[in-house]
Amino acid sequence: MRKIVIGAAAVATLLAAWFAPDQDGGVVGPAAATTREAAPAPVAPAIVAPPADAIAPAAGADNVDLQIHPRVADDEMGNVFAKQTWAPETPKKIMMDQAQAQQAAQQASAPSGPPALPFQFMGRFTDEGKTAYFLQVDGQNVVARPGEKVNDSYLLDSVSGNTMNFVYLPLNQKQTLVVGDTN
Repeated sequence: MRKIVIGAAAVATLLAAWFAPDQDGGVVGPAAATTREAAPAPVAPAIVAPPADAIAPAAGADNVDLQIHPRVADDEMGNVFAKQTWAPETPKKIMMDQAQAQQAAQQASAPSGPPALPFQFMGRFTDEGKTAYFLQVDGQNVVARPGEKVNDSYLLDSVSGNTMNFVYLPLNQKQTLVVGDTN
């Protein structure tokens, strides 16, 4: 029984598609009122877009970019609720703002000192009176001896007791790494 109902629905759909009116692209006008008591409601005129090949730029007119662009991030839009004023900025305020910006740029460009030591002490090994120190730098194991460069920026200057003395080569400043007891 279910197959018969489905088959009948399929046949009805095919017949409706076969006998459907062709698409002429015309606009159907508003329906007329059938009773005299009801006044027809105002109807907005239908807007029909011309075919794409009929649209041509006017002679001598500037081409306008009518592309859709993605929405900018919310932080790029600014603060809509920020306090705003129509008063012009005074030359004194403009000069102060420029001085603050210049001072901030100088502080950002001037190095305040060497960065923190990127080394982690892993251990030491003494063989025939020569001691080698095992360090970990950026996830890599390194063997260093006094007087050798550890990487492009540091030199292992000396070792005394529980401290390793490094020289930060770009600024020629000394830094100390405290290590555990010798065993």
